[in-house]
Amino acid sequence: MAQRWKLTQARQQRFLNALADTGSVTAAVAIAGTSRTRVYELRKTDPAFVTAWQEAEEIADRLEDEARRRAVEGVPEPLVSAGKLVRDDDGQPIAIRRYSDNLLLALLKAHRPARRERSVRFSLPALRTAADAIGAMAAMTAAVATGEITPGEAAELSKLIEAYVKAIEAGEFDQRLQVLEAKGDARRP
Repeated sequence: MAQRWKLTQARQQRFLNALADTGSVTAAVAIAGTSRTRVYELRKTDPAFVTAWQEAEEIADRLEDEARRRAVEGVPEPLVSAGKLVRDDDGQPIAIRRYSDNLLLALLKAHRPARRERSVRFSLPALRTAADAIGAMAAMTAAVATGEITPGEAAELSKLIEAYVKAIEAGEFDQRLQVLEAKGDARRP
């Protein structure tokens, strides 16, 4: 197992190449077959590795800049119609600017990860039985009415209450079933 993670020269080079390609340390260590800990330890002690790491990050930055340029500024492409290059009145090829929505979306995903929902600070009555769900739903409705929680938050909380009630009901059903089975076993000779 230790052999797999050892940061050999070949793994160092694979890591640096992957870092330049992806701009991601996580992806690069996976590709190189090493660990984040090992590469960061080597980065602390090996000035040559630090320099190579910085160069790899600069390459990744240039790739990102080019992706941004293509997404936002677009790239000129010759206009073709019926398989022929379209020309202007002076005989020069006409170029149209193409933008890449896919690149723009990828850049947004990389720099704007999905937002984490905020925690909801709301006190629900204790849920010990399925009947307790009625009080919980009433409290939640009142909280929406006062603006303490949003209707969307209430909808998500109601899903939790519903799942909890189903779990309680399943547990109660299992207990009733065990009692019936025990009675049935007691009647058998």
